[in-house]
Amino acid sequence: MGGVRTSPWVQPSLCAGAALYLYLNLFVSSRVPILLGGDQMYFWMEGQRILHGELPYRDFFQFTPPGTDLFYFAVFRLFGAHIWVTNLVVLTLGVALCWLCFSIATQIMELKPALAAAMLFLTLIYTKLLNATHHWFSVLAILCAVRILLPRQSPARMLAAGGLLGMAGFFTQSHAVAALFAFLIWLGWQNARESRSWRRLLADAAFLLLGFAITLGVAESYFIATIGWRQLWYFQVTYVLHFMVHGPETSFLGMPPWSGWGRLPGAAQYLVVYLLLPVVYALALIRVGRENSRSPSPGGHGSESYKKARLVALIGAMLLCEVMFSLNWLRIYAISMPGIILLLWLVGQAGEARRALGVRTAGVAILLIAAVQIARAHHRQYVVADWPAGWAAVNPEAYEKLHWIEGHTRPEEFFFQAAWPGVYLPLRLRNPIFEDGVGLDSETRPEFLQRSMVQLDAKNVRYILWSQQLNPAGDFDPPGSALPPLRAYLHDHYRKVKVFADQDEVWERE
Repeated sequence: MGGVRTSPWVQPSLCAGAALYLYLNLFVSSRVPILLGGDQMYFWMEGQRILHGELPYRDFFQFTPPGTDLFYFAVFRLFGAHIWVTNLVVLTLGVALCWLCFSIATQIMELKPALAAAMLFLTLIYTKLLNATHHWFSVLAILCAVRILLPRQSPARMLAAGGLLGMAGFFTQSHAVAALFAFLIWLGWQNARESRSWRRLLADAAFLLLGFAITLGVAESYFIATIGWRQLWYFQVTYVLHFMVHGPETSFLGMPPWSGWGRLPGAAQYLVVYLLLPVVYALALIRVGRENSRSPSPGGHGSESYKKARLVALIGAMLLCEVMFSLNWLRIYAISMPGIILLLWLVGQAGEARRALGVRTAGVAILLIAAVQIARAHHRQYVVADWPAGWAAVNPEAYEKLHWIEGHTRPEEFFFQAAWPGVYLPLRLRNPIFEDGVGLDSETRPEFLQRSMVQLDAKNVRYILWSQQLNPAGDFDPPGSALPPLRAYLHDHYRKVKVFADQDEVWERE
């Protein structure tokens, strides 16, 4: 079964509409992008560092696979390290994910709910972040693998799906492993349901694993040869298991910190997604399980729909289980597309009347969310300036900081921003040390800090931008913190010359 047939204009119109909507959220005018924030700034900085001949794991810290670093290196090499380029990446990635959401949805539901699923994902989820990190690239590859196997399974399709999972592993290792397990569970479930031979199951699994291993091996081969597999294993596996697997990153289940009942409307959007995903996956798996017991033999469109929904539900549930080990709202949002698709699918299973009501309700929600987001993007207070990386609109607080630093540095100068890599791309400054930033937790390792202090001396770094969040709340640093030597080094070798409105401090070498 190939899914729902659509008119030739539907997909181009969807992509054009998504592109226009994202453009309105990313640019204040045709020439002026909004300077974005978020974890993507780390990958911008690392793309810049590769442009200067540096390598992850050897010259700078990285615990994810190098795919995202190389992606930004490639786009900067092709278009230049400009702010508009990063916004174009976010726009293009959003359009691709929106189209993929629609394409998967049409495999298990009718046209209108499929469109509603795609636009609900774009407005409720993607535009809330506008943050093109490794999570999105990995999820894009995983869901492309899902899309390949939904119409039918064959050795070639299994090999291609495995290859896409391998590519997902080149961006986020944990997402790829979780998705691979979900695919294997789905193959076993299908094998049992359709009474296939074990030889067929083993052959399908072998092609899937072969595609995964070959693609990931080829993608990592340069770094294995250059850096060494032991070094890669330490950063991508050992370091992650020891220092990145932990409980929720905030006291509020990884959501932005709770700041009172007056902020409930803002917190509600996170709560909705947090509650939605486990409920939807549980209901979807129960639904397909019941269908399995009622329909032991395949056949008919309904049976195909349940078979496809089973794979989408297993992928979503496994990714949700994986991010629970280091829970924050950014990761939850990034793996939520299967849940949005299944939400509309479940509504459609409740009958024609409820399906129509669900689509109308989703449509109203999409319009309201989109209107609010565009209004917020264009009614915030911005200062438009021409930075070394091009024109950009920034908030007044960021403008004060960028303007002062721009006036005291020159492009390509070494400058260390200790807590966050926000100034490197817009001002075209260079991070001089191995670390991408430092913190009070155990993720900042003492051996890396020792190396970094040597580099600050060797490169005679003139300025350090220090954040108050790197100072202990009391007299002592929290257990496991490695920052006291760096803080002492700062006070011994630098003097404070500027304090910004957000209490960030500039220290100049004495």
